[in-house]
Amino acid sequence: MEKNNAQFIKVGDRLMPKQKGMDYDLIKGQIYNLSWDDYMGEIIFKENGELNLPKKVYESKADKLFKSRVFKQFNREDSKDVNILLNGTKGTGKTMMAKIIAKESNLPIIIVTPGFPERELIKFFKRFNAPVCIIFDEIEKNFRTDKMLDFLDGVEKTTKKLVIITCNRMDNFSEYLKDRCSRIRYLRNYTIQDNYEFIPMIAKDLGIKNVDKTVDFIKEFIKIPSFDNVNAFLNEVKMFEEDDVETPLENIIKYINIELKKDPSHTEKNESKETQEHKEDDRDCTVKMDAYSERLKAAAKQPESDSTIEPIPEIDLDWEDEEDYGDCAENYTDYDEALYGEAAA
Repeated sequence: MEKNNAQFIKVGDRLMPKQKGMDYDLIKGQIYNLSWDDYMGEIIFKENGELNLPKKVYESKADKLFKSRVFKQFNREDSKDVNILLNGTKGTGKTMMAKIIAKESNLPIIIVTPGFPERELIKFFKRFNAPVCIIFDEIEKNFRTDKMLDFLDGVEKTTKKLVIITCNRMDNFSEYLKDRCSRIRYLRNYTIQDNYEFIPMIAKDLGIKNVDKTVDFIKEFIKIPSFDNVNAFLNEVKMFEEDDVETPLENIIKYINIELKKDPSHTEKNESKETQEHKEDDRDCTVKMDAYSERLKAAAKQPESDSTIEPIPEIDLDWEDEEDYGDCAENYTDYDEALYGEAAA
């Protein structure tokens, strides 16, 4: 038999140099990167290690139900592509959930890197027929969604795909992907409140001594309790506990690159007793001033000769009227005169 020494292959009307190598089938669970070489103008498709997942993954009941729904639909015999969108605030676990779904799909996993031309997607996925899982992370920043409609539509026959898309904001998302189940089958929205369910679990697993107090502190002061921020703060708390040094949480949060809702060192519980008493007196004084001014206002409107009008009910202000009222109002310049004019004189 004559040996085939051809140095070219013919694809359609194109002739290309024959590449050296061996046959290769995509491996289930293997990670592949799909990228684009701008200089050569060609696709780069290669193996790429494993998904970066923590040792322990935290999932809510909603997460588990969502995964079950996706897999049930994808594994139906008459099912075509299943495209899902995980949308919401940064740090709420969207990328983590995308990786979990991809891993549990037991499919070859293809991560499309930023900058890959949208026009090349259909062309690439027409080259083979093995079912695959595809991840587009932060699609609104890295891809032009209006150029992906045909790919997500499945207009041209390609391999069966489970497409997982993450998105922080849908402002720049193509309007033709919204409310279109043929392009995006499932949509899951994430909020910061979703993370609150996991914070006690993480704190307990780390062995934090006072879990409730620490969790309350995170909820009250940390602006974005992302998994990254929560883990960083809890690890700092654990570090101080291991040193057997009792340190206030407001001191531990200092110098950590975490944005706060408010300064924990300025909360009422951290103020001096004298400051708190002063604030309490001030609030009490304001209440009394308002009550006294209302009585003056009512008196100004009541004609002295009108006997049909009932007398103004006495108000127990717990002071000697004008004298104590004046003392209380010393920090409120001409308070009653400004509001009620001569009636308060």
